Amino acid sequence: MSLNFGEIVEPSTRAFWDDYDEGDEDLAPLQPLEWEWQNEDNVEQKLDNIKRLLILEGPGISGFAGTAVLKGRSPICQLNSGTVSIYYDAEKGSLVCVSEEKDLNAFGRITEKLAKWLDVADKVVAVSFQPSVMHKGTSGSDAEEVCFIRSINGQLSQIPKLDAPNVVTGLAGGALSYRKFKDQTASVYVCYLDSCVLDSISAKPILRLLKALSVECDDSYQLKFKASSNLYL
Repeated sequence: MSLNFGEIVEPSTRAFWDDYDEGDEDLAPLQPLEWEWQNEDNVEQKLDNIKRLLILEGPGISGFAGTAVLKGRSPICQLNSGTVSIYYDAEKGSLVCVSEEKDLNAFGRITEKLAKWLDVADKVVAVSFQPSVMHKGTSGSDAEEVCFIRSINGQLSQIPKLDAPNVVTGLAGGALSYRKFKDQTASVYVCYLDSCVLDSISAKPILRLLKALSVECDDSYQLKFKASSNLYL
């Protein structure tokens, strides 16, 4: 059968289309996201003075953030999903969001839960931890590094810009898009790591970045190993 260019050929029957009808699939309802406030009555704490909202996100980031940045401080609230925690320093007007969320479909909803703080924060900075294999067009010198950093709307001249076709996803991307939609600014720094485990070596450039951003943190970070089993050789 010969076809002309641009000709639309419809199937002779639609009898089998139901097999591909996604509308009939039973989709599990999404769990509503709610903040669980860490006080006796689970009462929301009003945060008026937010000079800076710092977002730290990545797999296993809570250990590094809790030790090197938060110094063992307790969160004021957490999402009921268990993947996002909020820390607040009233004296410094500093709000820190630590996220280990992995579900790509959840970042939009989490951004909405952060909206009230994204609206009022004087400055928003997001630091996202990603595997180095996710970076496209990596130069030879960067490929030899345990960690290299790129930025979008960054304020540090020593940090190169993130070039296309690389994109920012996750909560960092959500916060950046939200602030831009509101005609506000936000800075994103993507830390590309050669290992999924952040150790004392790969943490050095990240700690330098945080200090350059005027974030109080330790000078070094020591990974604490946990025994994965009770078996010993």
